[in-house]
Amino acid sequence: HWKTYNLEYFKQLQVINPLYILILIILLLSLYFIIGLMTKGILKPLGVNLSKKEAFKVSVMTGFYNLITPFRGGLVSRAVYLKKKYEFPYPTFLSTVAATYVLEFFIASLAGIIATYLIYLATGIFSILLFFIFLGMFLGMFFVILFSPKLKERNNKWLNRFIKVINGWHILKRDKKLLTNVSFLIFIKLLIASIMLFLQFKIFGLGITYIKTIFLTAIGNLGILINITPAGLGINEAITVFSALTIGITAVESLSAAIFGRLVVTLVLFILGPIFTYYLLKKNETNTKE
Repeated sequence: HWKTYNLEYFKQLQVINPLYILILIILLLSLYFIIGLMTKGILKPLGVNLSKKEAFKVSVMTGFYNLITPFRGGLVSRAVYLKKKYEFPYPTFLSTVAATYVLEFFIASLAGIIATYLIYLATGIFSILLFFIFLGMFLGMFFVILFSPKLKERNNKWLNRFIKVINGWHILKRDKKLLTNVSFLIFIKLLIASIMLFLQFKIFGLGITYIKTIFLTAIGNLGILINITPAGLGINEAITVFSALTIGITAVESLSAAIFGRLVVTLVLFILGPIFTYYLLKKNETNTKE
C-alpha cells in the first residue's frame, strides 16, 4: 500500500515552471566557477597561477570525475593535472584539500546549527541527532582552527607525507587575506547550493522555506565524509531524505527534489566534463612538446 501510494504521488508530480531548469543550470555553472576561484586562490601562494577560465574548467573536470568514479575520484584527476602541468607535488595538493575541508565543514556546521535553531523557532521542530552532529563537527573544526599545532617533519618519507596533509590547515591559517577570501567563497557556495535545492522543490510546486534548504545543504556538505560511491550516488539521496524527515518534509518530496537535482548536474557535467577534460589535456600535451 505504501509503495502504491508513493508511486501514484510520483506520477502526479509535474514541472510547473521549466524556466527553473535554466536557472538551475546557470546556478550550477556559477557554483563551479566559485569552486574554481577557491582553487585558484589557494594554489596561487604555492606557485601555481591558474587563470579564472582554467580554474573553472578544472573544477568542472573534477566534478565530472567525481560523478563517474567512487571515493571522490575527481580529486585524483585534479591532482594528476596539476602534477603534469605545474609539477605540483601530490602531498602539497592533499594539504590544500585538507585546508579547504576544514573551512568547508566549519562553515557548513555553523550554518546547520543556526538553521536548526531558526527552524525550531518557526515550527517547533527540533532534530536532536542532527543538531549534535552539527555541533560536534563545529567544535572539532573550531579546535583545529584555533589550536592545531604544526607538526615537525620526520626522516621517514611516508610519515612526512601524512604530516604535510595534517599541516595543510596552516596553508590558509598563515595568510589572513586568503583565509578571509576562501571563507567568503565557501559561504557564497553554500548559499548558491541552497538556492538550487530551493528551486528543486519549487519546480514541482512543493512548498519549502529557504532556511530549510540551508539546513539540508549543510548536512549534505558534511556527507562528503561518507561519499564512497560515484558522486555519492544513493548516499546523498539517503542523507537528504533522512534529514528532510526530521524537519517535516516527506520522503517523496525530498527524494523528488534530490533526483531532479542529480539529473541536472549529470546532464551538465556529462556535456561539459569530457569537453573541458579534452581541452585541458590537449593544452597540457602542447605545453609539454614545446
